[in-house]
Amino acid sequence: MRPRHAILLFLTSASVLAYEILLMRLLSVGLWYHFACMVISLALLGFGAAGSFLFLGFKRMVKHFDQWLLLLAGATAVAFPMAFALSQEIGLDPLQLIWQKKEWVKMLITYLLMGLPFFLAGGIVGMILTAAGEKAHLMYGADLMGAGCGALAVIPALYLGPPWALLPVWGGVVLLGGLGCCRGMPHPWRGISWILVCAALSMAAYVTLPPIPRMHHTKALPMTIAFPDARVESEKNGPLGMLHVVGSSLIREAPGLSLNFGLQAEEAKALFPEQKLLFLDGDALGPITRLKENREDLEYLDFTSMAVPYHIRHPSTVLIIGSGGGTDVLLGLRQGVSNITALEANQQIADLLLGPFREFSGDLYGRKGVDLKVEDAREFLYSSNKVFDLISLSLLDSFGSSAGGLHSASESYLYTTEAFRLYLSRLSDSGILAVSRWLKLPPRDSLRVFATSLAALKEMGVTARPEEHLLFITSWKTSTILVSKIPFTSEELDRAIEFCKRRSFDLAYYAGMKGDMANRFDMMDQPYYYNGAMALSSAESDSFLRRYLFDLSPTTDDRPYFSHFFRWDKATALFQLLRREGLPLIDMGYIFVIATLLQALIASGLLIIMPLFGLKWLRRRGSELKARNFLATFIYFGSIGLAFMFLELSLLPKFTLLLSHPIYSAATVLSSILFFAGLGSMSVSRFQKKGGRFLWMVVAVISAWVAFDAVAGGWIFSKAMTWPLAARMALTVSMISIPAFFLGWPFPSGLRMLAKRAPGIVPWAWGINGCASVTGAVLAKCLTVSIGFRLLMIAACALYLLAVLVFQLSFRDRDQG
Repeated sequence: MRPRHAILLFLTSASVLAYEILLMRLLSVGLWYHFACMVISLALLGFGAAGSFLFLGFKRMVKHFDQWLLLLAGATAVAFPMAFALSQEIGLDPLQLIWQKKEWVKMLITYLLMGLPFFLAGGIVGMILTAAGEKAHLMYGADLMGAGCGALAVIPALYLGPPWALLPVWGGVVLLGGLGCCRGMPHPWRGISWILVCAALSMAAYVTLPPIPRMHHTKALPMTIAFPDARVESEKNGPLGMLHVVGSSLIREAPGLSLNFGLQAEEAKALFPEQKLLFLDGDALGPITRLKENREDLEYLDFTSMAVPYHIRHPSTVLIIGSGGGTDVLLGLRQGVSNITALEANQQIADLLLGPFREFSGDLYGRKGVDLKVEDAREFLYSSNKVFDLISLSLLDSFGSSAGGLHSASESYLYTTEAFRLYLSRLSDSGILAVSRWLKLPPRDSLRVFATSLAALKEMGVTARPEEHLLFITSWKTSTILVSKIPFTSEELDRAIEFCKRRSFDLAYYAGMKGDMANRFDMMDQPYYYNGAMALSSAESDSFLRRYLFDLSPTTDDRPYFSHFFRWDKATALFQLLRREGLPLIDMGYIFVIATLLQALIASGLLIIMPLFGLKWLRRRGSELKARNFLATFIYFGSIGLAFMFLELSLLPKFTLLLSHPIYSAATVLSSILFFAGLGSMSVSRFQKKGGRFLWMVVAVISAWVAFDAVAGGWIFSKAMTWPLAARMALTVSMISIPAFFLGWPFPSGLRMLAKRAPGIVPWAWGINGCASVTGAVLAKCLTVSIGFRLLMIAACALYLLAVLVFQLSFRDRDQG
């Protein structure tokens, strides 16, 4: 092995991890964020398949080592832009998976196409690691460290242009690493020519078939652009997403607007103001509304369910979480609020309102009394001692994705019990928390908000009639739940009744409410919302939660999947209803993850395990395939593959809370795990020489870290939320570095020992570990949604314990202590 091979390995791994994160962004734009687990599975599938096929032809390939490396480097560079572009031509429609069998075939083809660059790059990595011999642990360390650097570098790269424009750039990085291999060829100029040809092919592929994601037709952006006079007035790209602003004379955005609006003379005079719609990754964030000095045309905002807290009490200080285009800020101004703090976590959105649309919005965020903060809500509230009369969370996801359950596999830390406790602690003595959600039937979102509010009140010590602190109303499309620090008075309830009556909104709950007051205007077969709220606020709440068709239990920071309602114990009843009711009953985001898991099992079995059965030399070494060796290899390498992915896929969403966005978490967590695991791998030979029991340290350290995180992790996060982002990233690296270092030990240790005792089944070790990792990446997502991060990390500890027991009994040298 020469330094040029280490450089190629480092740069290839860096490019592949950057490509992996870019795929997450591209799938977030074209489809939805929860496909991130599919991307990780794709990467592992490609690398595992490459390892299996490499063992079939390595002896022939090693004779022309540098030529093969250069060939694979060129193919990888071309595949980066082309594979994704071709996958878009397949036309996968994930929403049809339940009804159309052909979509499963399309999904598999898409899955394999996007995995092609990982397969080619895996060939480079596998060749170098296989030929490294005794230096394999050093090369494996360089591989992991390169991957870590690539994951970290992609964030600043996303500021340079849209994610698809960076695909050929990272292909160029691979070609740059391949330049060194030209020196190992008989005719170096041929290698240089090949690199130039591949660079030209990569750019030609990018130009002729641009790898631009095609947004799913149900996303709000393509549907809005279909308006006759629609026009895209602004487009911005960055790490936090792709923003569009669309203008059209047909845009009239007022979620849940009362059908009574405009029926009375004084309201009829009010004109609906001109609006432009704001989109993030194709999902609607709400309108940017033209604001004039005369605010009569904002009367329509008073006819939405979000206006109810202003009629119950008269807040003077308001906190708007997720202010976006400013609709809730306009509502506050319309109601005469003198002090509004608007929180917007995305700097790009703030830049739009403070820049090109400043005049159109009437300088909304520059007005006296409006204070814009570009911060995550929990980050701001942990660092501020200010109290508010009203804290508002209003429709923070689009109607289309919410109705289809497309966020069911996406974490949100704004709707957990811990978050609600934080909101309530920042209210004035008579303050109100207002949470508005889209309506679903059967009820889900609003009832979970209700249950979470009750849990937060009880945890804060409001155990004497906490139901008196809640008020719940619905429009024909939205619901608003008010949580008060003090019980609502009879006068305030009378005002709420009058508010709903004038707007034909339905009362769903207040303490002491009679059943005949519910279900008056938007009439249903029965008062579902009233019945659910009454059950949750009664002594029968636990029984109701067990019997209900959907999971309505309060979400927590350990299991922050607010939009996940699917229950396996109710699956039969749910699918029977599905035949009559259709898509709105299904959490499609979770179904996508299950579908990916099934295809990962099939694809990994076919592409990783099955090729190994064809090895002629494996048959000749049948004497080495004793049942004990085979079983030990299967358990050991399968366990560490699953355990590694369980830890990685629990840390990625967990640290999203600390770092405020999934893309920051993905880059920082992945880079930390891979970089320090690489350092651990480089050190493994030194520790392995000291005795066969050194792997017990892996179990001890990881278990101790998981226990420490369970006890003190939440407290550390709450303190660190006040720090700048760079400091929080540094804390993330320091916290993850300790367990990550030891995660680099088990795989190379097992390979080194297996090579001594049963070298004929080393290919099985690669294949089994790859298959387990592919499956584990998606299985981990399924489990985090169902059982939470903490239990998943405990499961990882148990798997490492099992692996070490197998190592001690089957792999370690008998002469070691």
